[in-house]
Amino acid sequence: MKSLYVGLSICLALLLGACGDSQQTTNQATAPLGDTPPAPPVVPPPPPQGAFLAQLTPEQTSQLNALGVEVVVPGAVPSTFVATDIRGRAATGSGPDGGAAYSILYRDSENRCFAVEFAGSGIGDMPATETRLLIQPPLFEDKGYGLNYGVYQDKSMRAQFPAPELYTDWLMGKSGAYRLIGANYINTTFPNQTQCKDIRPEEAKKIVESFTILVPEVIGDGKATK
Repeated sequence: MKSLYVGLSICLALLLGACGDSQQTTNQATAPLGDTPPAPPVVPPPPPQGAFLAQLTPEQTSQLNALGVEVVVPGAVPSTFVATDIRGRAATGSGPDGGAAYSILYRDSENRCFAVEFAGSGIGDMPATETRLLIQPPLFEDKGYGLNYGVYQDKSMRAQFPAPELYTDWLMGKSGAYRLIGANYINTTFPNQTQCKDIRPEEAKKIVESFTILVPEVIGDGKATK
């Protein structure tokens, strides 16, 4: 998307420049000596940082789309968050660990984190937490999906894992299942990353309800990158 914006901006700047040059020539031919010619047109500024869909660069978009699955990402990422770690695996065969998978970690300057996960196989039901918030992501058929947060309801699970959780149900799509996860899962899944804190459940709900399909980036000549 950003590449298309830049391509259109350049074309617009060139078109405006051509019009300005033509207008300047006309004014110079007809204006009396000593008149100041019109100023050249102002080139539009580049798009702001983070204008890419899901804060992903074209290279990261290509990396994810190369997995051969329908890539789902948040369409509305808070402006303070940056994608700091992306992992992907193409399908390798049958079995619970043979499907494609990817994860995208987002972090802000206060070390608040969330991540988007995809699994082509091997998913299961997650244990219930003390609180559940209904979510309605338009991309997925409404099946009573929820955002789960707080400590586990089950006492034995809570004794073994006392930290509060934050994660959505697995959202079922054409290629597999998708979900948003919070800090506790992230700190286990991304051990090379600095430990992070959860975002607020209300923020998580907005993010997951913005889930959209990541399409290839389009460059200035209208061709999609792969």
